[in-house]
Amino acid sequence: MYTLRKYHDDKVQSLTYEKGGVSASVGIMDVGEYEFGAMEKETTTVTSGRILVMLSGDKEWKVYKPFKTFIIPGHTNFRLKVDEISTYLCYYG
Repeated sequence: MYTLRKYHDDKVQSLTYEKGGVSASVGIMDVGEYEFGAMEKETTTVTSGRILVMLSGDKEWKVYKPFKTFIIPGHTNFRLKVDEISTYLCYYG
């Protein structure tokens, strides 16, 4: 049901919920620059702070502030830059 996941020396942490085909997480990120790979589509809404996103092949960072949503296609690597503590809500699939 609930799983706590930690990444990048515990600077990124998420609490993931999975049940009945629903998979979502809420998370918090400390200041830093991070790289991840998405196995499936991720729809992420920033809930506080500011997250800069760069998908594979992009040449410029895109800025997302609270209540703005970005989508990461499945099977894609992406980078995040966080310049203030930020939180998010993410749905998978």
